[in-house]
Amino acid sequence: MFFNLLYINILNYLARILNYLFKIKKEMIRKTLITTMIAIAITTMVSGQETWDLERCMLYALENTPDIKKKIAENDNLSVEYRNAIMDFLPEIEGGIGANVNFGRSIDPETNTYINYSNFNNSYSISTGYTIFNGFNTVNNYKIAKNAKLMGVSEAQIIEDEICLAVIQAYYNVLYYREMSALAQQQKEEADRNLYLTKRQEEQGVKGYAEVADMEAAFAEKDYNLTKMQNSYANAISVLKEKMSYPYSDTLIVEKEITLRAVKEEYIDTYDIIARAELTLPSLIKARGDIENARLRLRTSRWQILPSLSAYAGYSTDYATVFDNSYTTIPFLEQLEQRQGEYIQLQLNIPIFYGLNRHSNIRKNKNALHIAEYDYEKNRKEMEINVEIAVQDMQNALKSLIYADKRVKAQQKAHNLNIRRYEQGLISAIEYQTSSNNIMSAEAEYLNALLQYNLKSRIVDYYKGISYINQEN
Repeated sequence: MFFNLLYINILNYLARILNYLFKIKKEMIRKTLITTMIAIAITTMVSGQETWDLERCMLYALENTPDIKKKIAENDNLSVEYRNAIMDFLPEIEGGIGANVNFGRSIDPETNTYINYSNFNNSYSISTGYTIFNGFNTVNNYKIAKNAKLMGVSEAQIIEDEICLAVIQAYYNVLYYREMSALAQQQKEEADRNLYLTKRQEEQGVKGYAEVADMEAAFAEKDYNLTKMQNSYANAISVLKEKMSYPYSDTLIVEKEITLRAVKEEYIDTYDIIARAELTLPSLIKARGDIENARLRLRTSRWQILPSLSAYAGYSTDYATVFDNSYTTIPFLEQLEQRQGEYIQLQLNIPIFYGLNRHSNIRKNKNALHIAEYDYEKNRKEMEINVEIAVQDMQNALKSLIYADKRVKAQQKAHNLNIRRYEQGLISAIEYQTSSNNIMSAEAEYLNALLQYNLKSRIVDYYKGISYINQEN
């Protein structure tokens, strides 16, 4: 940054020298040289910095946007829940080791009678339990967890697509205002040259002061328009940085070339695009997942009114001794062998009365299923309308682009003729200004139509099942 400022100061100093050398008589050459030197300075500063194409901007946004990072963490939780659902199919196993010391009056571990001596007891156990039938709750929970994990991927894709679309729109706005600033700069330079020419013609008696005043007003208007476009360009850069989560203090320079995307065929089968979108659109995939989860929860709640069956098994042993010299303690391993115990247990739980909780859950889950189905139907209808609008917008943008291209060529020819006619004094300053505004309007319309077609064609490809980021490949 320091060297750039130093470079600009040197150029300003040289511009002052040129201003002194050429004075008023060489005003046109002086302005041209100064403009050229400033352009060289800007080019020199920019050329050393790397440009960003659209794909790189989208990739940066996907890597740095907090919403994506948050969703990654949420999806990791869904993976944990899915793993836990798988582990629920395995039996529960517990092991235990216990030790206790009794003081004063206690039960003799050998004779099971009361004694007045302190004693020590050490126990060991292992047990397992498995739910044989619980209304397919374990199976349904596994399916719900698996479906939720897949839905998490769809939700992440929705967020990615929304971020990419926002970046595309902001990127195209940058391109638009950058090119409009360049056009405004050309218009200002042209107005400056014409103002100089008109003043010279006034000195020669060819034109009057009124035409000079018109040209001064035209120059002021072009200067104001250039400032306006430059401000809009700076704002567009700020918006793009925001959508990318790009540091505001860092410089961001987008690529210079604006290319037209491949023109789609004149006839587009809208119904085919709708059929593809219904299968590939992440929002509809998520909506179908919501329906499936609601159906599984309803199925689980219905089975909960049936009995559940569980099986348990266990093994235990212990060691005991009394703190008394007259007491003979059986050796540790021998006690463990003698005190072994095992058990097998089957437990049948029959729901008799739990209020209306289980029946209320059935009703709630049934309503949740209907709500999920209504949401899916709503999203599907919105998708159909959005596809039709996207196809129409793309086709209209293509027609506008073709028309704008013809208009630019026609206006350019007319304006080139008007430049020579004005220099020869055949048209007034107002007529020339009108011609200049017409070519500016035509260029702006063409640029807008070009970027609109690129944007609308991307949206159509998205509904065909190609994500925005993958369209760059």
